Amino acid sequence: MTSRNGILIALLASVIINGALIGLIVGHRMEGEERRAMHGMTRQLLRDEPSEFAEPMRLAMEAHRSEMRSAFREMRNARRDMFKVLKMPEASTADISQSLTRIRETEMNLKSVSHQVLAEVLPSMPVEQRLHFAKADMMRRHGGKDHGGERPVH
Repeated sequence: MTSRNGILIALLASVIINGALIGLIVGHRMEGEERRAMHGMTRQLLRDEPSEFAEPMRLAMEAHRSEMRSAFREMRNARRDMFKVLKMPEASTADISQSLTRIRETEMNLKSVSHQVLAEVLPSMPVEQRLHFAKADMMRRHGGKDHGGERPVH
């Protein structure tokens, strides 16, 4: 083997390895937003929960991970499409309305999947813990404002 052939083989191997590494990095970046969102949702749901309920919640979310990722991806794409409409020089009321409808539908789909996870986990909790979870969830959704309802018994 000549040194020229050796250099060409080394160069080709380098290009292949670098291409594979760049592909992995790009793939990781593209999927990273969804992973961070799923991790954030899990952390938020389990933040105040005792450890005996953290594991069933994590397992239920793991079982529905592909559905949740898909729903999150749809919602993210709907929001991006909305920005495209807003950037159009002549955005019509119909275009904006259609984009907002799609965002609402995708948000409801993500909530539906999240609620399915809760429906699987909450029955295993004692009543007091379910009430505590519901109150904490309401406080998170409404920025810390108490909106009434029954108080958990401690």
